[in-house]
Amino acid sequence: MRSQMHTLTKHQQTELVSIINGDFGSHLEFDDFAEAVLGMFENIPGFETISQSKSTRIVKQLWRKYHG
Repeated sequence: MRSQMHTLTKHQQTELVSIINGDFGSHLEFDDFAEAVLGMFENIPGFETISQSKSTRIVKQLWRKYHG
């Protein structure tokens, strides 16, 4: 079960990107996008304690969805 901790389904990824688009628009720079995602992580149970390396990986995945 521990291997699934701090993971997001494709649907959850799409939802987070959609929320960011709705709240901030679609033209954020990477650093602003990352800050928005990390702020959202603080409100997702279990993600408030995510490691920096894991959060960086997830932010980059979400960035590709947001920017792509």
